[in-house]
Amino acid sequence: MLTELLPAAHVRVPLGSHSRHALFRELVELALPEADPATLEAAFQGVLARETIASTAIGDGLAVPHGRTNAVGHICVAAGMVEGVEDYASPDGVPVRVCFLVVTPETDAATHLKLLSRLARLMRNDALRDALLSARDVESFIAVLARAEAR
Repeated sequence: MLTELLPAAHVRVPLGSHSRHALFRELVELALPEADPATLEAAFQGVLARETIASTAIGDGLAVPHGRTNAVGHICVAAGMVEGVEDYASPDGVPVRVCFLVVTPETDAATHLKLLSRLARLMRNDALRDALLSARDVESFIAVLARAEAR
């Protein structure tokens, strides 16, 4: 499911952002490369709205910022590796290194939750998480995900 929704063009290793908001904006632009400025802003605001409820940094170096907006007509995903985003608090104090962004239409809560659940399940696997943390380029990042989903 994840590799079908996450083409290599939507993955960046490394991401260039050094603040939480800049990271969210970079990921939204990566997930929606052909979107107009209004759609990009609506997706960004959807992610920010969710982030005000609770941090989407879930620990062990992983974050899954996500949001819902009717400005998108389908699920949009982006991912990458990041370093030096010190204002992205995680519950265990481990800096965020792997980040997946999920933006879905407000009317598609089931797919939204299914993908978030799938990501959480994958990231609980220590070997997978370690392999992702070791990814040095887009190809190796995608290959790790493909191997995990093949299991």
